[in-house]
Amino acid sequence: MKNRRRTGFFLVVALLSAALTAEGHPPPQKILVAEGIYLFRTAPYGDVGLDGNSIVILTREGVLVFDSNGTPAAAAAVLAEIRRMTSQPVRYLVNSHWHWDHWYGAEVYKQAFPDIQIITQEKTRQMMMGPALEFNRPGIESDLPNYIASIEKRVAKDEATNPTPAELPKLKALLEEDRFFLEQKKNVHHTFANMTYLNEMNIYMGEREIQVLHYDRAVTPGDSFLYLPKEKILITGDLLVNPISYALSCYPSGWLKTLEKMDALDATIIVPGHGEVLHDKELLHVTMDVFRVLLRQGNSDKEKGLDPDQTRKLIMPGLHNLMVKVTHDDPG
Repeated sequence: MKNRRRTGFFLVVALLSAALTAEGHPPPQKILVAEGIYLFRTAPYGDVGLDGNSIVILTREGVLVFDSNGTPAAAAAVLAEIRRMTSQPVRYLVNSHWHWDHWYGAEVYKQAFPDIQIITQEKTRQMMMGPALEFNRPGIESDLPNYIASIEKRVAKDEATNPTPAELPKLKALLEEDRFFLEQKKNVHHTFANMTYLNEMNIYMGEREIQVLHYDRAVTPGDSFLYLPKEKILITGDLLVNPISYALSCYPSGWLKTLEKMDALDATIIVPGHGEVLHDKELLHVTMDVFRVLLRQGNSDKEKGLDPDQTRKLIMPGLHNLMVKVTHDDPG
């Protein structure tokens, strides 16, 4: 019976993976980071959603996954690829923080491996179980449905137009992507950590040592990242995004301290929370420098009684050279 249930689950995984392509949304792209370590990147969902990077670490004693995607379908596609690479079970899932694009696929791993250890920093679990759900509720219940309804009206109007606008096929494809994303979010079975830590947890599997670390509140109160000392690989979550890190109700001073601690690690490969793998620390250093300017001049201008808009006008010209380093002067 157990084998039958397991076979049935992986049939569901295969169907979900196929559904991604059937809906016009490709499965995640697999990128080799180092031997036995893979980055999975998922394309955005129309114009309403995106996925964080998911990282798979293979060992001879099992698999660790860092961040479980933003949708169950994407997580199912990653799991299907894990099954093609190894017969070892996924023993650990570490979710970096509470933003939904990094953990809404956790249910897929729990269903496949009931004994899996799902790990977050203790404050992240608290956020996931309450504030995060409330934060996301308006988007699921009203904002996304209302936006999709507006696209449906545009499609209906274009379909009634003679001749049919040339952009109609693109608009209809966008609508299907947006609908798919909303359905995924609406039907998530929120799956929380069954193991938490405060500052550090070391995991030893086979040939690998995997350090699960938290230094300070930064992007969120409980950001986790990984460091593999033998391989010199740093896996950052949203503490670093390539090319531009995203600040949502963040803690700038703690974020800078965390980046400085990360910089002190002897990493030669950095896997960010979004975007391509980095093979040097240039983006990390530039991001730290941006924070230093913002904190230094922001605090100074606050003491002078300036408001944020006045300070922004003063700070932005001085950030130009750092902005060019981050964006390579690409306006997009």
